[in-house]
Amino acid sequence: MTTTVHLFAGGCGDVRGFHTAGHTPIYAANHMQAAVDTARANWPGLLAQQCDINNLDMRRVPEADGIVGSPICWEATPAGGRATPRAQTEIPLDEQQPPAADWARTRMTAWDPIRYAEVHRPRFYVGENVPGFATRFALFTAWLNVWDALGYNPVIASVNAAHIAGDGYERLPQLRDRLVWCMIRKDIKRLPDLRPRPEAVCPTCGPVHGMQQWSTPYRARTVGEYGAQYRYVCPNRRCGHRPVEPVTRGIGSVIDWTAPTHRFGDGRRGRKTHTPYVKATRHRVETGLNRFGGQPFVITLRNHGSASSLDEPIGTLSAQGGNHHSLVVPTASGTVDDCQYRALTTTEKARAQGFPAHHVLAGRDTAQRVQIGNAVPVNVAHWAAERVLTATHCTPAT
Repeated sequence: MTTTVHLFAGGCGDVRGFHTAGHTPIYAANHMQAAVDTARANWPGLLAQQCDINNLDMRRVPEADGIVGSPICWEATPAGGRATPRAQTEIPLDEQQPPAADWARTRMTAWDPIRYAEVHRPRFYVGENVPGFATRFALFTAWLNVWDALGYNPVIASVNAAHIAGDGYERLPQLRDRLVWCMIRKDIKRLPDLRPRPEAVCPTCGPVHGMQQWSTPYRARTVGEYGAQYRYVCPNRRCGHRPVEPVTRGIGSVIDWTAPTHRFGDGRRGRKTHTPYVKATRHRVETGLNRFGGQPFVITLRNHGSASSLDEPIGTLSAQGGNHHSLVVPTASGTVDDCQYRALTTTEKARAQGFPAHHVLAGRDTAQRVQIGNAVPVNVAHWAAERVLTATHCTPAT
């Protein structure tokens, strides 16, 4: 039995993935009560704790074979194209911590898993983040050097949740670029194979498992986003390693057609007076009507967002952005105003992150959206977990 400790469990995507891959989660921590309630609801025997992880005494955390946790995201890596990471929340000198549990600093820092490793010496540490964590976190190289000094070998991979599938887990209907790392204790002398090999179809060779080909690796590391820094090619030489597109799953696979919609021309719901949708939203609906005719589609309410087919994955779900993705169902009139319209439901978003139907998300809708957006994609967690298990299960814990 391989046991795991999960720091910043969030919606428990990492707990779910590691559990289904054969690990036994024994502890989970989060600053938000709803996330702790989620952990307890899904794993009644799990020790779940609400706390400030930065101030958590790691001697009080159970010893386990592995630690799982994704460090700070939106503060260490700027969002929206900003060149400078956000500063941490300032705490007045006369306060021990911010007055509320849900302080702005929503993620543990990258140094907290190191504190756990110093105390307990687990066999492995697994984490994930956006690729920018490596390229914009100024101390990333120093962070890796600290793990090396502690006696761990790092393995780093860039994957997209839309491409990762295997026995017991399927690719997500969401294009979500992730940086995944595993720190493996050096005395184990085996490293997990984190090379993604998605199913694809080569025009010459037929069905294959694509091989990553990098155009601009960051400082000789395979860190980047699909389509920008890397692509997939056929692994066979006979076709000259032709580029291939990974097989994907459309967002239509998780749409609940019984969820209520409203007429687009009636404006935004819940307003005391009629409030029409902004011109940019209307333009996206027009684009979808022109592109897909009478077929339902999804629009993405972000900069550079447009209309996409239900046969395609949607863009990344976020925790802070609210309802970025909306379903549009054209009617017989073919006009924008007569389209049926609604945001994707919380349940649909949970399915797009890989959570099964029986997974409980505690808290109100806003808290559930935060947990979903912050969660590790379940399929990515499962994929990493089974590879770590293969590399480490033959070596007994010390």
